[in-house]
Amino acid sequence: MKRITILFAAMSLCAVTTTAQNKVGEFSLKPMAGINVSDLSVDEDVNYKSKVGFTGGVEAEYGVTPWLGVSLGVMYSQQGAKFESTLEEYGVDDNGRKVAAMLNLKGKLKADYVNVPLLANFYVWKGLAIKTGLQVGFLVNDKENGTVIMAGTTVPDFDKITYEDISNPSSNYFISGFGFEGSDICKSVVFGIPVGLSYEYKNITLDARYYFGLTRMDDVEDDAAAHNRCLSITLGYKFKL
Repeated sequence: MKRITILFAAMSLCAVTTTAQNKVGEFSLKPMAGINVSDLSVDEDVNYKSKVGFTGGVEAEYGVTPWLGVSLGVMYSQQGAKFESTLEEYGVDDNGRKVAAMLNLKGKLKADYVNVPLLANFYVWKGLAIKTGLQVGFLVNDKENGTVIMAGTTVPDFDKITYEDISNPSSNYFISGFGFEGSDICKSVVFGIPVGLSYEYKNITLDARYYFGLTRMDDVEDDAAAHNRCLSITLGYKFKL
């Protein structure tokens, strides 16, 4: 909390010495589009990797002071993540043989949102703004698909089995696999905090934001809580109203 207070104080001090980006009382509209690099933050054995998607929409901004603007936007956002996990399992098959198996899970989660960010834009230099605020996301569509590959081998003693014994095809006595697909696994509404920078030159604005999800994004209560993480880079054009 101290760090956040210090950051806002520093932004305010910088802003006082700058020139205005928006005139006080002036409205502007900014259509914008770009890409997302999204991921999930979760404490479990699944290895999540970034997924690239599209984002686009429009923001309206109002000039509050010579160095502060407040904006409200509506953005369509393709988010989610790729994932991969390897698990070792031990048990006894139908013939009473001790079996060690390795499960390899690989797939992709797609989660599309309509995001509504409410931001404070601190203009710290000509054309340069630091921004932060709150964002609510409304789920439009979600889909998960992937494959599971299982390889197993009989073992005389579980305590002596190694990972190589399970994963080495020459010692496996079975290999099987299947695909999976699902939906309705994400919550319909999520909340988070976006922080970022933007630079405007002749009404053209380059914007970079990072979104920290505060609420869990999945509806699978038995699993560890997953939170959205997303880097968005967009290009927009600002119209004065």
